[in-house]
Amino acid sequence: MLKIKNKHLIILFLIFICHIFFRFYNLERWANFGWDQLDNAWAAVRIITVQKYPLIGMEAKQNSGIYIGPLYYYLVALFYFFTHLNPVASPILAACTSIVSFYVIYYVSKQLFNTRVALFSCFIYTFSTFIIQSERSQWPVNFIAPLSILIFYYLYKVIAGQSRYFIHLAACVGLSFQIHFTSIFYPIIIILTIPFFPKNRSTLKYIGFSLLIFLLYLAPHIIYYLQTHEPNAAGKYSTYIQTYYHGFHMKRVLQLVHDAFIEFYAILETPFRFIGNAVFLFILLFGVALLKTSPSKNSLKLLYLVLLWIVVPWIIFATYSGELSNYYFSVQLYLAIVIFGYISARILESKYIVMRAFIGIIWLYFAYANITSFFHTDNGDLINYRLVAKKAIESGIQIPFVEGDPKSYFYFYLMYTQKHIAPYRM
Repeated sequence: MLKIKNKHLIILFLIFICHIFFRFYNLERWANFGWDQLDNAWAAVRIITVQKYPLIGMEAKQNSGIYIGPLYYYLVALFYFFTHLNPVASPILAACTSIVSFYVIYYVSKQLFNTRVALFSCFIYTFSTFIIQSERSQWPVNFIAPLSILIFYYLYKVIAGQSRYFIHLAACVGLSFQIHFTSIFYPIIIILTIPFFPKNRSTLKYIGFSLLIFLLYLAPHIIYYLQTHEPNAAGKYSTYIQTYYHGFHMKRVLQLVHDAFIEFYAILETPFRFIGNAVFLFILLFGVALLKTSPSKNSLKLLYLVLLWIVVPWIIFATYSGELSNYYFSVQLYLAIVIFGYISARILESKYIVMRAFIGIIWLYFAYANITSFFHTDNGDLINYRLVAKKAIESGIQIPFVEGDPKSYFYFYLMYTQKHIAPYRM
């Protein structure tokens, strides 16, 4: 038993070393510094240099007047503080976030199933070029997937009869409202699981504590609106919903079939592009394998949660007339990884050597194709902006503060660190 455990730890360590390489390699050269990263950088500057502490975060949707919580700004400020406002803090934070995600995937998949599933899941997460590229850019979206799989796990523990996990669930849901507007999915999903809640006094006690915890996360918003005396804060939400809600239409639901499974497909797109929308068959395969291995009520509850994680975003976005982006479905990303990991582990347990060899070849080819794709990546702009600002300073040209212009931040950073200018008034 000791040898097997050590073997798993060695494999996990090797996967983690690969993970670190893919996330930190060419860190500054490949880092993006667009609108979101710039917004976060200026927020960090305000916190660090002029002690302006925000009570709200980024606007959830542009021109909506709806904001996420401020906690992510403070996290960003921590990294900018230790790098002395250097924009390299942005890709460093993204890379560190991926380390947290690596642990979350390992923890959840191991707790739900076993170590073998956890190793497969970490392997897929580490080598997927789609995930590597999306998580090397720093923005709040990087936390959607890890929080989502934690919420999935803690909600499963609750409906499996362990009401103390309401506390964990509330903490993660509260954090999610500090990250992205797709957090609206979670209250709906939780409501749809109420019939499975443990029916005892401790459930009511933990629900009460959980509501208090959740309200603590909303406290900055409440204080902000009270301070600004905005009488119609709730009206902004109502107006936004009325503007973009176009009702339920089955035709629109069918149009979004691809989007409903887009995260499942994106993981396998390199090199298995031919799978297309047939990727939903993996969910069916997962259900069959799970019920065959563990035919229990808890397995059925787990499958019910999987369906909710797919169907709820699908239906909600089918009623939404606004523009849809790929990352809106990120709540499913790590769940897809764990499902692929579970199926792979079950195949590896097959008594047929051909099946075991098949799954090994599949994932080795997956790793090879994604590594090849990774080394053809060169889409960063951090160094270029730094060079432009440096040349402007050397030529005596002033770059004024312009919202959304990365060059103005690099000009500020280089001048500020040389004590030549004070922080921009923002």
